[in-house]
Parts: sequence; C-alpha cells; structure tokens
Amino acid sequence: MGSVLSLSGIRHQRGGRDVLEIDRLDLAAGERLAVLGPNGAGKTTLLRLMAGLEAPTAGIVEIDGVRTVHADATLRRRIGFATQRAGLLSTSVLRNVELPLRWRGMGRSARRSVALAALRRLGVEHLADRPAPALSGGEAQRVSLARSLALEPRLLLLDEPAAGLDADARRSFLDDLAGLLADRSISVVHVSHRSDEALRLADRVAVLVEGAVRQLAEPPRVLREPADATVARLVGYENVVSGRVGSDGRVLLAGRPCGLRSDRPPCEVTVAAWATGVQLGPPGSSSLEATVEQVAAGPGRWEVVLAGDEALRAHLPLSQPPPEVGDRCAVSLDPALATLLAV
Repeated sequence: MGSVLSLSGIRHQRGGRDVLEIDRLDLAAGERLAVLGPNGAGKTTLLRLMAGLEAPTAGIVEIDGVRTVHADATLRRRIGFATQRAGLLSTSVLRNVELPLRWRGMGRSARRSVALAALRRLGVEHLADRPAPALSGGEAQRVSLARSLALEPRLLLLDEPAAGLDADARRSFLDDLAGLLADRSISVVHVSHRSDEALRLADRVAVLVEGAVRQLAEPPRVLREPADATVARLVGYENVVSGRVGSDGRVLLAGRPCGLRSDRPPCEVTVAAWATGVQLGPPGSSSLEATVEQVAAGPGRWEVVLAGDEALRAHLPLSQPPPEVGDRCAVSLDPALATLLAV
C-alpha cells in the first residue's frame, strides 16, 4: 500500500531558529506511528505541519500525494486532530461532536446519529446532553477524540491526548484508545513524551530530539537497540553510564568487570541497563562495587540507589529482603537486560 502521509526535505524555522529538520518520513495506510521526544523537541510543530496548519519553511508535506499547503477543504476533511487540550465549546457534548459534521453540510438527523455513535465508541454516550464545561479531564479528552473520529478521518493526529490526566484516568483512556485503534484502518500519528504511551500504541516509533529523527524503528527494536544514550534515556533505561570494552572482551565500569562481554575491539562504550537487570551480591575482590545510598518501596519492587564510581539504580523483587542503607555490594548487570552503545 502507498503512503497516506509523506514528508520530504522538511526544514522549519521559528523566530530565526531551526526547530525541525526531517529528510524523509512516511506513514502507510493503517499504520500507527508514535513520535517520542522530550519537551521542546518539535513534536507539536511536526503535527501542525502534518495537519497543514503551518507550512514548512522548506520541504513538502503530502496527504495521499496532495500537498497540504493551501489544500482545499476536501483534503482537510481527511485529517482528524485531537490536541492536548480538549478545546470544547461551552455547549452540550453532543453539539460539540456535531459541529464539524455541520460544517460539512450533514443534515441534522444524520449528524446526530453519527455523533452519538462516536460518543458510544468512546464510552461517553451518556454524557451527550451534559454541558462540556462540566466534564472531568478524562471525559473531555474522550469527547474531543470522539469529535475527531466522527469525521471518519483517513489520518488521525493525536497530540499527547492523555496529558493532564491522573494515573487511573490515563490508564483507562489509553486502554480504550488502544482497543479503538486496533479495530480501525485509520492511520495514526501519536505524539508523546512518555515512552510507555508511545511504545504501546505504535507500529513504529520515531524518536525526535532537537527537531531531528534520532531513530525510527519498531518498538522492540528501539527498546533492545536504542540508537544512542539520549534515545536509551527516552525509552526508559534507568542506567546509562560510560564503560569500556577491555582487551579480553569484558565490559568494564569504573575499571571493574560488570558481568557484560563484547566481541568489539577495546573501545569506549556507553552501557544502558534496565534497573531490573542490576544484580546485587556480597562484595568481592575483583567485582564492581557500590554503596547502598537509598532504599524505597516502589510498585511491586524495592528501588535501590547505589553510589560509587558509577551511580546506578536497581529494582529488586519485593519477595527478597532489601539491602540496608550503607551496605557495600558487588554489582553485576544481566546481559539480557543491558546493551552497549557506541560513544
């Protein structure tokens, strides 16, 4: 299948400063692309270019082979855009969802039926007659998404749709969103600064850093083989530290072996390790050692902060007794939960 969305040679400036530089980015029909990046990376600007709300300083954005710059209403109707803030009008929920259908010239009876169906898919049909200002944050986001989906867009753009929701509301919203998108052929671009959201909802992930795509790959690949230290931190690695491959293939942290090996020639590397892969034991004469600085109970685990030549974080099972603050421990890394990155 051809590309629904294509960007090529994109260069975009704001206030004389470069904010986006993307050589090529395509989205296939029915594909879900997550754009993951820190605040200020250019994620929302990228969505605005995709939606045709801004024209790039240079380059081309196309929907179904048609440039979005100065596009007519027919093209714009193929795009749904749900922003961080729901942006609902001070009228009823139903009228908010009906409004863009009314702009399309849809008759009253038909648009009511379509709007109610969209609300039903998001589980908020019972709110149809409620004033929009009376909604909770989670309810407002569901209504905003229903409004976008009522248009049956070919391309759906989501700008951190769960931003501002508490943990329970976020989890419920994302559960429903994942189920909704799984049953549709719509193409989706979902922007987030949270790796758990981006990885969950995506077929591919574009990691955006300082306006450039640092890595573009399927979620498992980004998790197992992050392109560099910045990407590793963004996808959630709790430990990203400097290391070295020794002449015998052992990976050294602060000059001590850490349990990893490599077939690379001796060189400097960056070690990325999940906290669950940091293992503690009694200190030994040749092992990497650290002192327990903090111990706290976390969700299903003990969270341990280690101080030493390299500061590390470990997550230990609640089923085992945690170390005491001040304990000296040997530290090793599980090769299945760590990776080496080029410096």
